[in-house]
Amino acid sequence: MSTEASPSAPKRLFHLDNLRVFLTILVIVHHASIAYGGGGDWAVSDPAVDEISPIFLTYFTAVNQSYFMSAFFLLAGYFTPRSLEKKGARSFLADRLIRLGVPLLIYTTLIINLNRWLTNVWMSGGSFRWMLAYEPGHLWFLQALLLFAVLYVLYRMWADRTTAKPRFQYWQDRFPPNRALILSIIVLALLTFAVRIRFLVGEWDFGFQLAHFVHYIFSFFVGVLAYRGDWFNRLERRQAQSWGLVALVTLPIFFVLAVLGGALESDAAVERFLGGMGWQSMAYAAWESILFIAALTYLLYFFRERFSQAGPLLRSMSKSVYTVYIIHQTLIIALNILFLPVAIPTLLKFVLVSLIGVPACFVLAGLIRRIPYADRVLG
Repeated sequence: MSTEASPSAPKRLFHLDNLRVFLTILVIVHHASIAYGGGGDWAVSDPAVDEISPIFLTYFTAVNQSYFMSAFFLLAGYFTPRSLEKKGARSFLADRLIRLGVPLLIYTTLIINLNRWLTNVWMSGGSFRWMLAYEPGHLWFLQALLLFAVLYVLYRMWADRTTAKPRFQYWQDRFPPNRALILSIIVLALLTFAVRIRFLVGEWDFGFQLAHFVHYIFSFFVGVLAYRGDWFNRLERRQAQSWGLVALVTLPIFFVLAVLGGALESDAAVERFLGGMGWQSMAYAAWESILFIAALTYLLYFFRERFSQAGPLLRSMSKSVYTVYIIHQTLIIALNILFLPVAIPTLLKFVLVSLIGVPACFVLAGLIRRIPYADRVLG
C-alpha cells in the first residue's frame, strides 16, 4: 500500500498520552456518577437523598458526553494512518482484530458475567446463571473502532488503486480556520438533529447509541486529516483561547435550555431534548456540537502547551489507559454496591467512589498488564 506524505512527529507525543489519561479518568468518574443520578445506563442505582445532586450529575454527564468519547475517536483517527503505513493492510487489520476483538470476547464471556454476579447475587441476594450472549456493553467503543479500521483500510485500498486519484482538499499548512469550525458546528448540529428524529439519545441499536454517531464518525475522519495536515502542532494560542472562551460561555446555556424546555419539571419534557422533531432536540444537538468543537480545540492546545512532558507516574498511567477502559466498569459497580448502605450525602458518596475508583482501576490495570502475553493485546 502506498503512503502519503505525513508530518514528522516525535517518537512519543506525551501531550496526547496525557490527554488520554485525562479522558480515561473522566470515563471512570462519568460512569461512577450515573449510579447517583447522572444521565445514562448503569447496573446500580443509588437514589439521591436530595434534589440538587441529580441535576448537577446530569449536567456533569451531559458536558462529558458532548466531547469525551468524540475525543477518543479523534485520537484513534489521528494514529490510524501512521499505523497502517507502518504495518501494511494485512498486519494492521490482524493487529486491530487482536487488540480490539480479544477484549470484546473476554468481556462478553467473562466480565459481563462477573458484573451480573455482582448485581444479582451480592447486591440483590438473588441467583446467578452463566450467560453467553454477545453484549459489548461499554466496549461498544472497541466494536466501533474495529468497524472504522476496516472501512479506512478499504478506502485506502480503493484510493491507491483508482486511476482517478481522489484529492480531498483540506488545510495542510495550518489548523482549520474559525469559519471551517463554525461550518462544522452547523452541519454537525443539523445532522445530529436529523439522526435523533429516528434514534433517540439513550436508545441502543446494534450495540451502539446511534444518536451520538454523527460526532464520532466526524471525529475519526478529522483525526485522519489532522495527522495528514499536522493540525495539532499548528493550532495557535489565539484561536485556541477564543474557542476556550466559547466553551465557557456555552456551558451554562444548558440550564437556560433546561428551564425553557421544562426539563426541571417533568420526565416527559426531558425526553423532548433526547430526540424527535421539537426545538428542544435541535437546541440540545446545537449545544452539544458547539461544546464539542470548542472544548476539544482548547484541550488540544492546553495539553500541548501545559502537559507535553510525563514523569514516571503519568508514563505508567498512559500505558494502562486501554486496560483501565476495559476493566473499570466492574470495579465501579463493586464500589457502587459497597457504598449502598453508607448513609452520607449523595455528592460525597460520588466523590468517594471516584477517589477510590480511579487509582484502583489504574493499579489493577498495571497488575493485569504484567500477565504473560497480555501486552500483545493491551499494548
